[in-house]
Amino acid sequence: MRRSMRRKEDAMPETWPQRVRYAFSISGDLSERALSVFPELSVSDVPGPYTMLYGPVAGPSELRGLLARFDSLGLVVVEMRRLPD
Repeated sequence: MRRSMRRKEDAMPETWPQRVRYAFSISGDLSERALSVFPELSVSDVPGPYTMLYGPVAGPSELRGLLARFDSLGLVVVEMRRLPD
């Protein structure tokens, strides 16, 4: 079995940039109870059938944790994007 060789420039950066913010579009209107599971995120009023949550993400582990919480609640993440600094 052959191992794939990654070039150094293709590897993920070793450090997470400071002040990284993400926005998550979630399908449907979230209840206050569901929103309380994400105290680190703010809610933006978006017209339509989505709830927009946004806020700082301290690192890859925290990002994976947020996605796991969305999944555990059965929430559908329609879009996820990194916001400009």
